[in-house]
Amino acid sequence: MNRSRISRIFLAAAAAALAAGTTHVVVKGDTLWDITGKYLGNPFKWPSVWQKNPQVKDAHWIYPGDQIALDENGQPVVNGNTAQTNSDTSSGKPAVVSNDPLAGFAPNPLNQKVVAIDTTSGNLELIIPPTQSVLSLEMVVNAPVLYPADQPAPAVQSEVVYEGDYGIRQLMPGFVVGAKFGSDDGLKLGDRVEIVERDEKVASNVLGGTKGRLEEVRALADVVEIRKRSLLCRLVAVYGLVGGNAKIRRFEMPIAASVSSFQDVQDPIPAQVLVNNRLGRVQMPGTAVIIDRGESDGIGQGDIYEFMAAGSERGMLAMRGYGLVVRTTRTSATIKIVGSTPKPIDVGDKAWRVRRSVRG
Repeated sequence: MNRSRISRIFLAAAAAALAAGTTHVVVKGDTLWDITGKYLGNPFKWPSVWQKNPQVKDAHWIYPGDQIALDENGQPVVNGNTAQTNSDTSSGKPAVVSNDPLAGFAPNPLNQKVVAIDTTSGNLELIIPPTQSVLSLEMVVNAPVLYPADQPAPAVQSEVVYEGDYGIRQLMPGFVVGAKFGSDDGLKLGDRVEIVERDEKVASNVLGGTKGRLEEVRALADVVEIRKRSLLCRLVAVYGLVGGNAKIRRFEMPIAASVSSFQDVQDPIPAQVLVNNRLGRVQMPGTAVIIDRGESDGIGQGDIYEFMAAGSERGMLAMRGYGLVVRTTRTSATIKIVGSTPKPIDVGDKAWRVRRSVRG
């Protein structure tokens, strides 16, 4: 048994002993991730703790003095009593407690359940609940991408023409914008288009010498009025701020892989973090980094990486977090963070692949 696995087993056992019906008082530097790992032995259960502590309005922001309550069974406490979740009030029978930390949340209709993981595998230490996959189509669509320098941008595109008095940084679903291309360029009524930001608008923390073109989809829209060389489209989804230099073009559905299981893998040489838009701040689940490995290196959607500080020996002290590959190009891969530590992932840090996804 390797040393890191022994450490995780020890930490899990210690965490079980700590959960004794007390209320944790938040101190500076605490996160729900840390608190959940300390008391429940599995930090990936943080959504269930957040759900049962309604006083926490935003999981990314907790403050010194806030109280996070748990009982000895790992269930949150409300007003001093163990919360009754998933109860069957009609039969009076006690509820079956789910091991899925996201089981209590309503499913997101935009999420396609494309990851189905064999959670019975004894050596699978990173559990991603199959009932609410983190590898959703929406996550794939709005992930930043570093395209190779020799891959040109699509030719038929336009600047965004704003049709209302609203500011260009305040777009919302339902707003109408225009573009300077139309039926002569092959578009038709009902087509979907995307609004894309590029380069410095996507990330300002890029490893020196990095070559390529950074892009990120900030909004999707449907064509509602069209002419030969112009169109109007209504926004159906907004993922971020849309700047004055954003481009609008035809939307092409990205591929979302179907992952059935994982295989352990030991890459002899780590990848390197090229792009990070957190500017020294700690990565929260859902943020993204880009590494210098891609399809030509055998990297694919669903692969799992762990991040280690550059210049340090691989181990628990150097650990910075875990992530899941959501987009790939020939030379790079975009990884969404699913678990982090209180220390940030910086450009230049190491990225080790620890699981290879088996894709259907």
